[in-house]
Amino acid sequence: MAGDRADIILSGGVVHTVDAQDSIAEAVAVSDGRILAVGSDAEVRATAGPSTRHVELRGRSLTPGFIDAHAHFTGVGGAQYAIDCKAPGMDSISAIVEEVRKRAEAQPAGTWIRGRGYDHSKLVEQRHPNRHDLDAVSPEHPVVLTRTCGHILAFNSKALELSGLPNDAADPDGGRYDRDTDGTLLGVSYERANAPLQAVSAISADETRTWLLAADRAYLASGGTSVHDAGGMAGMPVNIATDLVARDEMHVRIYSFVTVNALDHPHVPILNTGFRTGFGDARLRIGAFKVVTDGSSSGPTAATRDPYTSDPDDSGIAYWRQDDLDALIGRAHRAGWQCTVHAVGDKAIEQTLDAMARAQAESPREGLRHRIDHCGITPPDLQQRVLRQGIVPAMQPAFFWEFGDGYLRNYGRHRADVMFPAKTILAGGAVVAGSSDAPVTDYRPLFGVEQAQTRATMSADVCGPDERVDLDTALRMHTINGAYASFEEREKGSIEAGKLADLALLAEDIRRVPVTELRDLPVAMTFVEGRAVYES
Repeated sequence: MAGDRADIILSGGVVHTVDAQDSIAEAVAVSDGRILAVGSDAEVRATAGPSTRHVELRGRSLTPGFIDAHAHFTGVGGAQYAIDCKAPGMDSISAIVEEVRKRAEAQPAGTWIRGRGYDHSKLVEQRHPNRHDLDAVSPEHPVVLTRTCGHILAFNSKALELSGLPNDAADPDGGRYDRDTDGTLLGVSYERANAPLQAVSAISADETRTWLLAADRAYLASGGTSVHDAGGMAGMPVNIATDLVARDEMHVRIYSFVTVNALDHPHVPILNTGFRTGFGDARLRIGAFKVVTDGSSSGPTAATRDPYTSDPDDSGIAYWRQDDLDALIGRAHRAGWQCTVHAVGDKAIEQTLDAMARAQAESPREGLRHRIDHCGITPPDLQQRVLRQGIVPAMQPAFFWEFGDGYLRNYGRHRADVMFPAKTILAGGAVVAGSSDAPVTDYRPLFGVEQAQTRATMSADVCGPDERVDLDTALRMHTINGAYASFEEREKGSIEAGKLADLALLAEDIRRVPVTELRDLPVAMTFVEGRAVYES
């Protein structure tokens, strides 16, 4: 319980409380890690005691700590150690191969070379790298390059050898391999076909620890204090994260999903253990049971009801038959889990809504807050179903900048305009959480706050101008709505008395910063439970 005297007072600023009225205050007092008082400078300074620390805001914006409602936390750290395939000059396969060559010269033979972030549609060659490209410079090093979406891998012959896949491996359900002219594997895999490569290239415990700490630093420097880890237990071993939290080395709060993409996935048996959503504490908590049901928006491999505009013979990759998806969602629902489904295309979203409706009809539960993570191509009929079924979408407005031109090209404007339709769904009374899906795109929360307001592409086009929201709404999506999506809105997500003092002090008054410059607005300080864990 907070005391009646403040440990810290932050005053003289623009405090975006993100309360029910989006009130603006001048000052905040913190005691014992929680918010003691919010109001005018005079009101809050009255809580000062002899040992109170004073922080002068100097007219700058103070917001709740940002909540990224869908990201891959370990991957954000790992991206800092991989070849950055988005870096300036990395606009061709030859440039990527040159970086692989440099790594091969510097690393011991047999060690993995990893790259992250290439986008074949933006490479000069207009294709994916493959093993013929990579073998010439890395015959003794296994190489795996992850496309920016995370759903497509390029790899060399050494990686293929270590994976145990035969050269003539068949395509699995929900996945496929690119093939050479003779039918052998070319070194590019999609969706479920990635599993053997992902398994053999799994990172070590030491790498996991290093990557987690790197992600923690990155988020704190951007004002992020909570992350819903969509990779979850597959990408963040709980024992390592628990140790880092216990040692007070990792400060970002984690809501860790249990993620599966097949009925025989090794995490499915957790449904029989008695564990469920919410187990843990405010620092590290088990989150939703997540099922991946289609591909990526930018691959493009999203499962759509109608063929792609760019290719009338393609409508993406769907992982599930309806009865199998119904059965799995039903099991998780009955076991008391919050369920979420990675669903990008309208076909996948429809499948998901059908499965969740059946689960609720067969076993009614109160207070569900089942989610759809992404909820990409969502035309009016599916928007209405999201509202009727009380779904909480976790959307990525940040995608429009990097991938929006591809959405227009691959899906057509009629579908790009109803991708991530936050404004309409919010207006219907649902809660929409903002997120990044980093390292798919930029993890910085202010990038998402910007893009929720602009929905602008790199070519200055706009996907769905009617779905743009205002600043207050964009802030809510990336704070209190994220807390709601994890059942924690009473504890965090707004600056109100009694809540955890997770705060982000921005370098300027956010209201005076041009919207297109928000992504680069520095964060001056980040507080977790009233403690300054980042200071620029």
